[in-house]
Amino acid sequence: MGNKSFVFRFDDVEVREHEFSLVKAGKVLTVEPKAFRALLFLLRNPQKLVSKEELLNAVWGDTAVGDGSLTRCIWLLRRLLGDDINEPRYIATVATVGYRFIGNIEALEDAPGEPEAAQEPNEHNSVGNKDGSRKRLWGWVLAGGGTMALCLAMAIWYLHRPLPALKVTAYTQITHDGISKIPIGSDGTRLYFTVFDPPSIRQVALSGGVTAPVQVAVPGIAHPLLMDISPDGSSFLVVQEYTAHTSALPLWNVRILGDSVRPLGSGYDATFSPDGKLVAYIAHWGEIWIVRSDGTDAHKLASFDGGAFNLAWSPDGGTIRFTRGKYQYAQNSFWEMSADGSNLHQLFPSWNVSANKCCGRWTPDGKFFLFQVTPQRSYVPRSEIWALDERRSLFRRRSIEPFQLTTGPIRWERPVPSKDGKTILAQGVMQRGELARFDSKTGQFQPFLRGISAQGAAFSRDGKFVAYVSYPEGTLWKANADGSNPVQLTDPPLEAFLPRWSPDGTQIAFSAADDANYIVPVEGGIPRRLAHGDKVYEEIVDWSPDGRNIVFSWTDHIHSSEVRILDLDNREVTTVPGSSNKFGARWSPDGRYLAAGGMGELSLNVFDFKTQRWSTLPQKGIVASPEWSRDSKYIYFRRPVDDRGIFRIRIAGGPAERIVDLKDWHDAGWVGRYMGLDPTDAPLLLRDIGSEDIYALTLDLK
Repeated sequence: MGNKSFVFRFDDVEVREHEFSLVKAGKVLTVEPKAFRALLFLLRNPQKLVSKEELLNAVWGDTAVGDGSLTRCIWLLRRLLGDDINEPRYIATVATVGYRFIGNIEALEDAPGEPEAAQEPNEHNSVGNKDGSRKRLWGWVLAGGGTMALCLAMAIWYLHRPLPALKVTAYTQITHDGISKIPIGSDGTRLYFTVFDPPSIRQVALSGGVTAPVQVAVPGIAHPLLMDISPDGSSFLVVQEYTAHTSALPLWNVRILGDSVRPLGSGYDATFSPDGKLVAYIAHWGEIWIVRSDGTDAHKLASFDGGAFNLAWSPDGGTIRFTRGKYQYAQNSFWEMSADGSNLHQLFPSWNVSANKCCGRWTPDGKFFLFQVTPQRSYVPRSEIWALDERRSLFRRRSIEPFQLTTGPIRWERPVPSKDGKTILAQGVMQRGELARFDSKTGQFQPFLRGISAQGAAFSRDGKFVAYVSYPEGTLWKANADGSNPVQLTDPPLEAFLPRWSPDGTQIAFSAADDANYIVPVEGGIPRRLAHGDKVYEEIVDWSPDGRNIVFSWTDHIHSSEVRILDLDNREVTTVPGSSNKFGARWSPDGRYLAAGGMGELSLNVFDFKTQRWSTLPQKGIVASPEWSRDSKYIYFRRPVDDRGIFRIRIAGGPAERIVDLKDWHDAGWVGRYMGLDPTDAPLLLRDIGSEDIYALTLDLK
């Protein structure tokens, strides 16, 4: 079709490329520019499978964005066109690959010849003025400025020209065991990493192959874990096996050859200086210390409010960066200071992204700062690698905002630049689960609903239908009880959590990653938000047996929680008496009780509506995921830590009965937060069948 402009027609839709407009049934619809460009690219390639990469390049060009942006564009287009993802008339999805426009299109040339290409609207509408200014400038240069002026203009352009963008051009898997691991560092030929199950230090050749254990002898430590490697690859910074995230651990500098071991103090995180002579470490919650690598001359470098994590030392030795925040996995930010402790300040403060940022490392030449970003509003982490361009010169300032380097479906974590700077060594996580049901006859978990990758399975009261949330996508579905005839009820970017059927089977209530609760009709429609005015965080909903009320957990900014009830008739909200620090309430099928866990409590809590009082059922471990038996006589729950397993206890009290041991169970999805029951009270869990391996990501400047 070349540079010609077209009018595309299909059914009652007309897409006018030159006017940048979409008309449906005679009505002009408002469409986002990026979504419109995605539609144009599909229309210009009818019936052709267009890969996600092709669409991303066509719409965003060199701008680094994730698959989520493209998914949102397609979702917007489907909504505007009245298309159905399950029975598409226009845009068909080819899972994990891309999209295809399948409708019958009539394409008419907008005007004879070669008209101007469609221009995306911009904020200032000044493209024409800018072009005219450029023409006048070059006219002056050529006519009056002469050769010297032309050379000067070219020199200025060269010194201010955009530098080549950093891109990942290839992905090479170098480990193949699928187990969880954290890459730490490389000596140029081998990669060293930490494994937690069982705790150990291992190595693998950068070319890939079989991993091998690394024996590190430290007095009194059975399972040392690796924190950093000296720049020359001769020494390890190690700590003992983690026992508590709130306790500083003894740090040791271990020379690989010769088994020289030197204590360095105690801390949470540590890193070598570029010359290997010093070690920076976080000694207390808000203190950064420096010590010589031989353990002498330890002194405090800086102190501040809040926690600090993930120290990184610049290649020139002049700067130390770290992640700073109240909690390691809460929203946080990067900070930096000079290596002498002065000039403490936040890095790119104008970059307002609601995400967890961590694990920063410089490339060896200091030109790029690589780090991990995990969006906050998500029940299932979707980490990607980002970069900050640190290149600068007399005529060029350093970038103030980072850009995204990787996109899914693999989750990328813990970037470690190679010694030559040509690759990034990173953990790649393939997220996949298998829904499983406990079979009491065999004492084993068996695949359920054909082992779909889904969680939060909940059944209608009559047992004929099931609702579930796909993993890792987070979309809500309903289907027949055997999994047949699935119907999608939500679309990205909304991410669902723990759905519950209304007693009459016509609606499903669910929580979402945007900290709100919703109701959606089982036949489909737009989810309705259950907001009531003073929302901070709301989640984990359930219906009263008569369907007139919904109970939910409410949490404020300082993580104080309580149980509240919403009356669906008058929209009034009441707090359950004495429910402070109670969480995740579930209504008993007979309507008399609420069962709830606590914020870290070692007990089940039961509220009796008749007496308006709470009682406790003490337990030996932290309680999670309480669920009522169909006859309201038992509460099923799981212990996610310590004595791991699924238990049940009579509402009348007594010892808890172990249903199944979860010692060797590996969760996927909402780890420790999901356990369902089928209509026979058989426990349901999501088994992790994904993989976690280390990849080499090839870097290139283009």
